[in-house]
Amino acid sequence: MSLLEPDEDQAIDTTFDPDSKIRLFETQQRETESGSGYVKKFLPVALVAIVIIAGVIYFMQPGIGSAVKPPKQVEDAVYDHMLKTEHRSVREITFFNCDGYYWVNILAEPRSPLASVDDPANQYRLRIDHSDDSVTNIQTLPLPPKDQDTPCQ
Repeated sequence: MSLLEPDEDQAIDTTFDPDSKIRLFETQQRETESGSGYVKKFLPVALVAIVIIAGVIYFMQPGIGSAVKPPKQVEDAVYDHMLKTEHRSVREITFFNCDGYYWVNILAEPRSPLASVDDPANQYRLRIDHSDDSVTNIQTLPLPPKDQDTPCQ
């Protein structure tokens, strides 16, 4: 009798222990289900993140009366207007976004070294009407009193 042949008393057990057998197809099925399970868990998180990011971007957009950086053509038109029309060079400039136009607060260089920078003669307010990125009209506004010096009025 060889070692590979079972004894007559010993029968070959053809049933497998359910805990120890390798279940190739069940493992494969679990792996494919786990991939789709990750997608099912990740998709709602991704959608919530996209909605939050879109909300943050929307609420960070400049509103009426917010200080903004205008297009280069608008900024150049203001510098040209100040040099050619008002004959003054600009020291500080702030653009405010209004409904269809820019309101500009300008502090010009003093004409004499002894003059105060905050002197009303050195302050200008402009209204710039624009379409897209081009300037259609620039108006010099009268300097309002300090308590009423608010953009877009």
